[in-house]
Amino acid sequence: MSPSMWFNGLAAASARTPVEIVLLDPDDHLVGRLRFRACPACRTGRILDIWVCDAWQHQGLGRELVHSLLAYHPGYRWNTTLQTRDGRAFFLAMVQETTIALPHGGPLCCHLTGSFRRTWRTLLGHRTPH
Repeated sequence: MSPSMWFNGLAAASARTPVEIVLLDPDDHLVGRLRFRACPACRTGRILDIWVCDAWQHQGLGRELVHSLLAYHPGYRWNTTLQTRDGRAFFLAMVQETTIALPHGGPLCCHLTGSFRRTWRTLLGHRTPH
């Protein structure tokens, strides 16, 4: 039996608030999750992480999570956090399948950048030369 997909927090209060798409098995146990942040004003988003339980891997569930995300946010520019070797292979396959770029660590809009990073960039940008 296939797992069910649920969106958790799709109406996030802020673009900085992570949102999850979760997969539950028939007994309502978590078997997969994709966490992301999205900015509707700038139409950008970052995939924070994707995870599928070992027992459910190699069944296309990670792929379905990414397709669901892209369907819910059509036309957005996406990037990912730094990836493991397996993660790079997975996202490369997703880029080839979807023809949507999924670079890691690319620039984000100001709404998706955390407060520490925004403050740091502001301080660096306003430094006066000695």
